[in-house]
Amino acid sequence: MNESNRFYKNGPDKSINGMFEVNDLSIAYKTKSGILNAVDNVSFKMKDTQGIGIIGESGSGKSSLAYGLMRSLAENGSIVSGSFIFEDQDILNISEKEFNEKYRWKKISMVFQGSMNSLDPVFTIEDQMREILSTHRKKISNKDCISIIRSALNDVGLNPDFVCKKYPHELSGGMKQRIVIANALLLGPTILIADEPTTALDVVIQSQVLQLLKKLKQETNMKIIIITHDMSLIPNLVDSVIIMYAGQAVEISDVKTVFEKPLHPYTQALIQSIPHIRSSEKSIKFIKGDPPNLTGIGEGCRFIDRCPRAFGDCKNDPPDILVGNNLVKCWLYKNTC
Repeated sequence: MNESNRFYKNGPDKSINGMFEVNDLSIAYKTKSGILNAVDNVSFKMKDTQGIGIIGESGSGKSSLAYGLMRSLAENGSIVSGSFIFEDQDILNISEKEFNEKYRWKKISMVFQGSMNSLDPVFTIEDQMREILSTHRKKISNKDCISIIRSALNDVGLNPDFVCKKYPHELSGGMKQRIVIANALLLGPTILIADEPTTALDVVIQSQVLQLLKKLKQETNMKIIIITHDMSLIPNLVDSVIIMYAGQAVEISDVKTVFEKPLHPYTQALIQSIPHIRSSEKSIKFIKGDPPNLTGIGEGCRFIDRCPRAFGDCKNDPPDILVGNNLVKCWLYKNTC
């Protein structure tokens, strides 16, 4: 088998156990104001061909969760507790060297927020993609390198003959974002994490990028984790959603239920804030108040000060309650336990 088939063209190895699970993951940052608890005991599982959307306001912990899974936290950040089980291995508990050699970009890859601006302006697209391959596959031949690059560009809907010799400034924002996605796919990862992949793109290009991710998920059996603050972007792309608020997963639901019958008051408020073209409502609904300061979290529901349905029990930490097949962290459902 030549290099191009082994590392890209066939995509992720479908014989690999497709399940992975995150258990009680907590992430904290040391700041001048104290310890900021960005992610608090988040757990979820993912199966073959599944897409998960992680949704919440800025500061909810969704990006920190993704950076933690990629072991790419800032210097002042650390994983306090928890595990990330993939291929029967807790990859948060292995050495950095082993993670880089076996997992980073090869099996778990990420499209970072605003990453289209990370393209080097003084090198052509082909040179930048070639550098990624030569860094991770040192023995790859020039022929196989070119083949993989062309396959990657074709799969994200770009013409290699047009794109390869171009510099980033010669391309549109949508084309650059597709190249960033192609870079993340060069080594055939099993899991792709995309952090706000449509930020700063117009609505037409947003739709094209989301359709591209959906196509890749379906055709390569790759698992996709989409991080976004905009719930309207994910209905046709993911199967499940994790609603993050103040570092916690307040609701974990299948995508159909979360839009038709959202459980947590915060999720309900997010759904109501989505504007609808045919709606008779002229005013925009928004969530009043601000999220709590994560450096001084006390006991009780973290949404209590903004919740229109808060009552006495909310002064205590809410448990994770199973409602049907979905989890919600809210005292309103205590009688379903």
